[in-house]
Amino acid sequence: MAVLTAREVAYAYQTRYQTVQAVAGVSAEFEQGLVYAITGPSGSGKTTFLSLLAGLDVPNAGVIEYGGKSMASLDRDLYRLDHVSVIYQSYNLFYHLTVLENAAYPLYLRKTPRQEADAAAREQLQAIGLQESQFRRLPNTLSGGEQQRVAIARALTAGSEIVLADEPTGNLDSTNTENIMDILRTLAHDKGRCVIIVTHDPYVAERADVVLRMRDGALSSVERRDKEQ
Repeated sequence: MAVLTAREVAYAYQTRYQTVQAVAGVSAEFEQGLVYAITGPSGSGKTTFLSLLAGLDVPNAGVIEYGGKSMASLDRDLYRLDHVSVIYQSYNLFYHLTVLENAAYPLYLRKTPRQEADAAAREQLQAIGLQESQFRRLPNTLSGGEQQRVAIARALTAGSEIVLADEPTGNLDSTNTENIMDILRTLAHDKGRCVIIVTHDPYVAERADVVLRMRDGALSSVERRDKEQ
């Protein structure tokens, strides 16, 4: 059963000189337990579509449903707080907070007691391969691959059933890209999360269970693959 559904979703925005149709009639379903890759050339609408799935805006036409309810009718702030985690190419960590505090941050927002939040974050940081000695460091003392792991640990700590990733390997070398994809696939296949990745990287797309290709704001193809690959 789909946790997220897009039905004929369209979104346009106005620049100083023109109206840009960023997303044009996209329909897709996203299930838990699978990794989805959204690919396409720059300007194809994939990042705008991801932002709509994240509830950062609502479509001009069509509907996005979470759990069978229209995104337009939901409290989108609560939706993002409780149900969705976003992982960015630039990591979007708080550089004045420690690694542990960054990973625990979603629980701080939910007013979880500090000791409980830190314990949950510590568990997830260890699960994605960071060491206890790194937990009190600031993010800018870590490598790019380590910072992306912190961002993933933050998503894990949040417990969100939907994980959206915007070019999560764009700043990483091939070894770290492979490591991050292993973590994201485990997150979907072993922990039942719905993982949706916007990417230009053919390797990332090859490791997804479902590949959605976009062009000129529309879906040009959808390919399902064996998730044991």
